[in-house]
Amino acid sequence: MRGVEHVRISLFSAGVLLVPQVPTLGIELTLVSLLGAFIGALAPDADAEDAAIFHSRIHGVSGVRGLIINTAAIVLPIFGYTIRYLIYYPLSLVFLAIFGKRYRHQHRGLLHSITGICLTTGILLAYIWALFAYVGWEPLPVLPAFGIAFFCGCFFHLMEDTCTPSGVAWLYPFSRVRACGTIRTSSNFDIRPGAFTVLLALTVAATIAAGLLDLVRPEHLTLTAAAGLMLLWLLFLAAARVRYGGERETA
Repeated sequence: MRGVEHVRISLFSAGVLLVPQVPTLGIELTLVSLLGAFIGALAPDADAEDAAIFHSRIHGVSGVRGLIINTAAIVLPIFGYTIRYLIYYPLSLVFLAIFGKRYRHQHRGLLHSITGICLTTGILLAYIWALFAYVGWEPLPVLPAFGIAFFCGCFFHLMEDTCTPSGVAWLYPFSRVRACGTIRTSSNFDIRPGAFTVLLALTVAATIAAGLLDLVRPEHLTLTAAAGLMLLWLLFLAAARVRYGGERETA
């Protein structure tokens, strides 16, 4: 999918989960979590040459939302090049040594797998922790909030790409079997990503209303929001006609 679609779908998905946590997290940690989800939404494409994470501006957003997103986008190249050169390339060398010719250095390879996003999250957090220690900042509770949200953003990115014909090999490099869908984001006529984004935005609004109006007990709101998000994603995967099987390669 295109960068702007990754950002929209991932941020609204993360928003559904974050809204019930705002009273506990507070404004600052909520913003840190949104930043983590935003960066994670684009991070798996750091293995591509001209990915959105290497640019300090996201094209396709406008208005107040665009201003906020593009202000946050200033830090994207820092994370993009860190992930590409200090995480992805070293990990590729390790897996190449382990798997030999079975490992391929390619887009939608390692960084588009559950192994890749777990390792990327862990190593990135180690780098940030080292930076915090160097400047004398306290990493808790900022680092866990950012890390969890970053991983969620990466996970949603993989879910979104699973809905496209090129698909995602979730267990790469241990398996090259892909889950693929039918959404071609190069086409302006496919309304499915846009419709899903609207549904997610409405779910965020409904979750906020449920909390403010006390329609759902606070202790139940987290589970309700998570269940609603899961249902929406299942419907989107079904609408994308996702199937598992085959070893389709990507460019």
